[in-house]
Amino acid sequence: MPGRTIPALLSRRPDGTFRPITVGMLKKFLKSETGQALIARLAAGYIAFVYRTTRWTVLNGHVPDDLARAGKPLIACFWHQRLMMMAPIWRRRRPYNMLISAHRDGVLISRTVKHFGINTITGSTSKGAAEALRAMVGYLKKGELVGVTPDGPRGPARKAAQGVAAAAFLAQAPAVTQSYSISRAKFLNSWDRLMVPLPFGKGVVIWGDPIPPPATRDAMDEFTALLERRLDEDCAAADRFVGIVAPVRREK
Repeated sequence: MPGRTIPALLSRRPDGTFRPITVGMLKKFLKSETGQALIARLAAGYIAFVYRTTRWTVLNGHVPDDLARAGKPLIACFWHQRLMMMAPIWRRRRPYNMLISAHRDGVLISRTVKHFGINTITGSTSKGAAEALRAMVGYLKKGELVGVTPDGPRGPARKAAQGVAAAAFLAQAPAVTQSYSISRAKFLNSWDRLMVPLPFGKGVVIWGDPIPPPATRDAMDEFTALLERRLDEDCAAADRFVGIVAPVRREK
């Protein structure tokens, strides 16, 4: 199927012309392997274009760099709302493994971030959690970096699942919160109010200070509460920096 064009997927009339493309045909194509690959390539191209045309400021950027120089693992955490620009923000750093769900949307995200050299771990902090947790801990114990949206893949928005705390505890790896914001952006009316950045804006990336891993399983709830608070603070600070007010809840 790779390499086939849209006309090749359509039926041909006896006179040699192609039948008109219908909505049903288009939906079928977009769900196909070729269609998904095309969408991922276009999405990656748009993300790269926005990244290059945005005037970026990085605050507290020494945090991940210091951990990398020390050879220490890191769990980078960001709310699902701020997912879209994380791939180009990270691609110039050390190898990155991002936790992404096996849902259809997750597969598309996985295809997209691979254009930026990012490896994906299939699973989430809820579904497929046991297998994903083992993979995360394995990468962390090798001193690598793992990226997680603690409220993904389906929410509730800005409510962290226990997966990050469990991975931090088992690997004894710190978590570092992260957020970005852009002055020119749209917000989808999705469960996470996904931020869709627009080109030619002012952007900021904010890194939080490392959150030490829980020393015991009993400390995991406290760790998760601190993680949520830091993530909310980072998002609010990033939005203030670029002069926007981002929605948090879906409009009814």
